[in-house]
Amino acid sequence: MSGPSSGPPVSLTFGKGRHNMRRIAFDLDETLGVPVIDGRDIVGWQMRPGCAELLDRLQVSFFLLLWSVSPRRYVDKVLSFGLKRWFSESHSWDEMPARWKDVRLLKADFLVDDSPHHRQAAEQFGLGAAYVLVPAYGSPEDAADPLAWVRMVESAVTPNA
Repeated sequence: MSGPSSGPPVSLTFGKGRHNMRRIAFDLDETLGVPVIDGRDIVGWQMRPGCAELLDRLQVSFFLLLWSVSPRRYVDKVLSFGLKRWFSESHSWDEMPARWKDVRLLKADFLVDDSPHHRQAAEQFGLGAAYVLVPAYGSPEDAADPLAWVRMVESAVTPNA
């Protein structure tokens, strides 16, 4: 299946979420961290530096969503390792199979992701500014400055950060 393929650009300020808060969707793998694997089993979740602190700060002013192209079973497993406390909603490939993560589908004001694919697709519809592209956790760019991604997110979603 594919996501929306046409339509006019829309305002990047969608209807406010719970408590009149703007909505930020986060990708899971390589954006927030990586699974801890023992053999074939997922036994934990390794959050990237600054992740818990960033989510703590953001959840005060924003409605946080998790949006992964992974199957629901995997997403639920990872959420069980402590991530669930920050996310009021989670969405997986099982519920939302699409070629790209279109923020309009979740009425999100922003998507934080390590994949440029989604921003590139969004730019065709005038939505590129809603996509915060961060270095993948563990990439050379991330290793050079492990907290750069935090500053990138805060700068994008809070104009006076």
